[in-house]
This record gives sequence, C-alpha cells and structure tokens, in this order.
Amino acid sequence: MVAVTGQEMKEIDRFTIEEIGICSIVLMENAANAFMNELMKEPNIKNSYVVVFCGLGNNGGDGFAIARLLKLKNIDVQVVILGSPDEIKGDAKVNYNVLLQLDIPIRLILSELDLKHLIESVPKHAVFVDAIFGFGCNKNIDGLYALTILAINGLENKTFSVDLPSGVNANNGKIMGVAIEAYKTITFCLPKVGLLLYPGAAYTGDVVVVDIGVPEKAWMDKPYQHEIIESSFSQLLPKRRVISHKGTYGKALIIAGSKSMMGAAILCARSAYQVGCGIVKIIAEKGHEDALFASIPEAIVEGYHRNENFNEDLERMNEAIKWADAILIGPGMTEDEYTKKLLEMVLKNEDKKIIIDADGLNVLSKNMDLLNQWNHNIIITPHIGEMARLTAHNTNEIIGNTVEFSLAFSRENKIITVLKSERTIIAHEDGVFINSLGNNGMATAGSGDVLAGIIVGLLAQDEKALKAATLGVYIHSKAGDIAKEQYGEHSLMASNIIDAISTVMR
Repeated sequence: MVAVTGQEMKEIDRFTIEEIGICSIVLMENAANAFMNELMKEPNIKNSYVVVFCGLGNNGGDGFAIARLLKLKNIDVQVVILGSPDEIKGDAKVNYNVLLQLDIPIRLILSELDLKHLIESVPKHAVFVDAIFGFGCNKNIDGLYALTILAINGLENKTFSVDLPSGVNANNGKIMGVAIEAYKTITFCLPKVGLLLYPGAAYTGDVVVVDIGVPEKAWMDKPYQHEIIESSFSQLLPKRRVISHKGTYGKALIIAGSKSMMGAAILCARSAYQVGCGIVKIIAEKGHEDALFASIPEAIVEGYHRNENFNEDLERMNEAIKWADAILIGPGMTEDEYTKKLLEMVLKNEDKKIIIDADGLNVLSKNMDLLNQWNHNIIITPHIGEMARLTAHNTNEIIGNTVEFSLAFSRENKIITVLKSERTIIAHEDGVFINSLGNNGMATAGSGDVLAGIIVGLLAQDEKALKAATLGVYIHSKAGDIAKEQYGEHSLMASNIIDAISTVMR
C-alpha cells in the first residue's frame, strides 16, 4: 500500500472532484459516514456524550457533518468551534448552516475564558472528536488553538481524530508545536506519511484507513514516493521448488566477527539459514573456528589472520568471494586496516550482491571513495549513528529527517539504504518503503545482525536487491512481533527473533 503526503492527497481530491466529477460535498458526506461507522464500533458510544471540536476549514466541515450524523442517531452531541463562524467557507459552511437548523448545542472558543468554562463543563465520560486541522496543517500552532489542544490532552477523555491528529504534519510526522494525542485516528482514502513517521506516529493511537468513495483511478498507477511494509508482504516470501538441492537456494558468504564479537557471525549465519539459504560460509578471525562450528554446525567456517600474516590468506578469501552468490561484510569485525582491506576486496567484485553493515559501514564512512569506484548492487544497513557518520551530519538531524537522508544517500550513491530506527526506512533511487511492523523490544544487541543475515540469505536465493531488503525488513519485524508475544518487550533477545523466523516463513 502507498502512503501519501498532504500535497499528494490534495491532488487526489482535486482529480476526484475536477476530473472524475464527484462533488466535494459528496466526499465530505462520505468521510463523515465512514468516520461514524468506525466510531459506532466503540463500546457504549450510543450512551456517550460527544464533543466535536471543529476548526474553520474542511476538517471542521467533516466535524459538522459528523455531529449531524450523531444527532440523527440520538446521541448527545455538542459542537465546539475554534474561532468565528464568519470565517467558515465552502462545503464546511454548508454543513455548518445545516447544524443551525438542528437542536445541536454550539459553543465558540474566542477567548481563554471561553476555553476555561468549556473544560470545566465537560463530563468525565464524554468522548471527543478532533476535527480541528487536517492534512493541510504545515505551520506551528499557537494561540487559542494550541491552548485548546493542550487542554484536550490534559483530560482523560478518549479522542478520535478525523484524518490526522490536529498538529501532526501529514508530510513528515513532525509536530507543529502541539498535537492532539489521539486514542484512534480514522484516516480517509489512503494512509498519510505523517501517521507512519515519528514523532507523529506516537500521537495517532490506533490508525484505521476508511474508504470515502474516491475511485482508484484517482490514485492508482501514479508514481508515489512512499510505500508501506505491512503484513501483505507475506505473499512475497520465496517459494521452494520440488526438484532442487542446496545449491538451488544460493551460497551466502558472511565476513563477520572478531575476538570479542564472534556472536555477530553466528547470528548472521543462523538467520540466513532460517530464511532458506542453501549454503552459508563464515569467514572470521582465526582461532575461533571451533566455537563457530559448535554454535552452527551447518555452516562452512574459515579463519583468517588479523595480523601481519593477513596476506597469507588473500588467495583463499578471494576464492570464497568468487564462490558466493551474495556477501555480507561488517558485523562484529572492529574498525581497522584489515576490515578496510577486506571491504576493498569485496567491493572489487562487480558481479556480486553485497550488504555492508556495522564496522563495514564505519570503515566506509572514512573511505567513501570505495563506494563510488564500482557499480553493482549494494545494500547498506546503518543505524542512526552509522548514518550520521556516513553523511557527516549529527544524529538529531538524521532522526528528524530519516526519509530525506536515506533517500538522498541512495540517490547520490546509487545504492539501497536500510536505515534502522523506530520506523525503518528502505530507500532506493525512486522512493522509500516505510516499515509499519516491529516493536521496541527489538532494540537489543544482535538484532541488526539478524536483519543483515536475513537479507543476505534472501539475496543468495537470487532475489533482487530491493526485494531482498524490503522482504528482509518484513521478516525481521514480523519475527520480532511474534517473539514479543512470547517473551515480552523487556526480555526479547536477538536469538528469540531468529527462532521466530520459521513461523513467518511457513
């Protein structure tokens, strides 16, 4: 499913109204009805007192229509308008004028005193509807609007937001000074990007996408930049062939691990096997082969010298690189001259699918020329700190602009970027995928090694780089969610994620 920005949704509305010919007032009525269908699923809503907070634009118009529909169902409802009704125009004005003909209480918030009296009079059992600002909110909220939103958030009443929580930027999830903390957001037609990205995603509560009668013609087959990784990605899992052998499912080479971080190589290799890779070979620092064999006997293991004898192993390592269908380099390796030499060796092989992770990325950040010397399929899997080093920006800049930084980096370097964060972003030259799955229990040591291992296991099975990256993030996140149900967020470990992969793959 695609996600749209505010500008893109505005164009979809325009096309629907001007090109297809569906009147805007019809869409507003459809939106109100769709919102009501979801609201009526709330337990005891028929016996509730509903306060509908309305702005002066089309989002407020939706609120006026919702209030009318509540009244028709004999539900007690009050409309609160932030500002003067004289400023209401268009379809919102039509629905406001209808309200005036019905026995629905309307209160105006024109001063802080008006707001104070309203808050003092609101019943504790009341349900709030937030129809203050919609997807056009792109500047900081201040004055009475800000005070009203803060007052709503300060109460314990459930708030249902119309399309977006007021104050969440539809384009990027940024908070426009303040924002409604919704219990549920009922969004129209398509998900908005701002509902997926943090910090906005923390304000949405449950998100439900509802149909308001916009024909698919208005948005299908158009080049939207944002797509969502969701449960439907299970349909993309690789199929097993009846007539096959281990070589059919690819050869993955994992160059990982060092004296104090050999677990990284084990986690990567186990993950690659769990997603169906046929053969996994680990190249790791010499002296730890027995530990690797004991932990994952299915893998082929070779050691190399991380000292002055490094050159003795070059021919054997080059043979391993040529043998592989896909290569992962970096996890647990440490950042030194030997990691740099190995990275150079790998990148020279233009016909290989390559993933660079962890210390491979740290070395790359100081040797960016390596990325541009050869043209082939490269996937990088940085966390926020590694991305900051790669781009020479601080972590706060990256956190606030994950889509922009990952997309720019992918376009500049013609690679795929898997930027790991609360909402992992998979960027390619034409756009991004936003991951909607996973949980905070996955913020644990080794979780990134599991993801890298999953992706190289998929790449080895002849999956295209973009599909391997997006499907890898799906499998990793889905397995994390399954593991969370068993272990909880606090106790979740990387090995638990690996154990849950088989459930995802069935």
